Amino acid sequence: MSLTGIRRLKSLFHLPRRISWLLCISFGTTGLILVAAEILAFSPRRQSPPASDHLIATLQQRIFPNLMRASSDSDWQKNFASDPKMIAAGLNRIARIKGLVGCTPAPSCIVEGWKITPEERSSIGERLRVLAAGRSGRNSYQTDQWYRDADALNYILSVYGEGIPPHYPQIDSMSLKPASRDFGNLVAGLQAQELQAPSPDPVSILSAASRYAAILLDANERVDAAEFPDLWKTWNARALDYARHLSWHHYPYTAIIVPGEGPEAAQTSLSALGKFRLMMAVESFNRGLAPFIIVTGGAVHPAQTHYVEAEEMRRMLIDRFGMAETNVVMEPFARHTTTNLRNASRILEKMGAPSHTPALIVTDPAQSTYIESPVFSERNLRELKCEPGTLGKRLSAFSITFYPGRKCNATDPNDPLDP
Repeated sequence: MSLTGIRRLKSLFHLPRRISWLLCISFGTTGLILVAAEILAFSPRRQSPPASDHLIATLQQRIFPNLMRASSDSDWQKNFASDPKMIAAGLNRIARIKGLVGCTPAPSCIVEGWKITPEERSSIGERLRVLAAGRSGRNSYQTDQWYRDADALNYILSVYGEGIPPHYPQIDSMSLKPASRDFGNLVAGLQAQELQAPSPDPVSILSAASRYAAILLDANERVDAAEFPDLWKTWNARALDYARHLSWHHYPYTAIIVPGEGPEAAQTSLSALGKFRLMMAVESFNRGLAPFIIVTGGAVHPAQTHYVEAEEMRRMLIDRFGMAETNVVMEPFARHTTTNLRNASRILEKMGAPSHTPALIVTDPAQSTYIESPVFSERNLRELKCEPGTLGKRLSAFSITFYPGRKCNATDPNDPLDP
């Protein structure tokens, strides 16, 4: 037996070197082959890791982080499911799903049956209140958060399963036809899948609704929330590392915030106004006003565009203006001016920017004036239920100071494309 042959057999059967040589010496070539055959006959097969849908799981985690964290905790599941009311709720849900077979008008009547009912919303809220009190707030799923999640789940099912107009119909509407045969078959298939579940599980009231919501978002190509999973490991990694070693007091502002402006033409990657905003931001950066430029904006205009505003702005800053990656921070999710500022506040908190030092919003005069208006403040309270920060001194027609707040930094499931 040659050395090469021994190595091949050793590799094939994962034998230690000492055993390989002993086998060869003891049995010779023929003996080694026989022993190898015996090993092959009784060697267990390697177990492949189970396959899973990472996209659906990521959507659930991004939109409903508190819900998913709780429902994946085995101790929490046990305590939640042990309550007789929750057991009854699980049984009632299964009965309701079974009763939807043959309902009309399908498939909207089926989707309606997937929603969290007022009774479920209330009874689960009460159970969560008891559990939260028992855990002294540690790793607990709060009742108020459940109410927000339940309402958001029903909103997603209504918009992307029944075709109900969303808050912004022009850019966020259902892309599939709710009455189409293909969509009807999808919904019917999902229902049949749930009915095959081995036994009713009270936790399924939570997990099934969030899974349906994620699947419907995916079916309508509305998976924006799951994009850029490695944002802080790749795109923003160098800037984050720089921020961790930065002497912030050397700059009058923590960052220059530039809201995106999407084009209306599908073939255009970055609008003329978006380019102008970057020109003004670079002027401020070159004056040493801040260590970073935060570009913020998702894939918004036109509807279903593949161009992400922040990604295109980042590319322009690096390729055209020659800025270093350490000085550019990308926020690729915001879909409105309200969330431009909310998400910029989240970024500054993550980067460890001092809260007492303002950022600088740099944009065109029209948007800058709008941001300072009472109309914009009212919109924040109406849509975000909070103010993302406080405006300070205006420096020019293009720039105004901004003190980021933290009231809006929690995940907002009511905006499933940018929670």
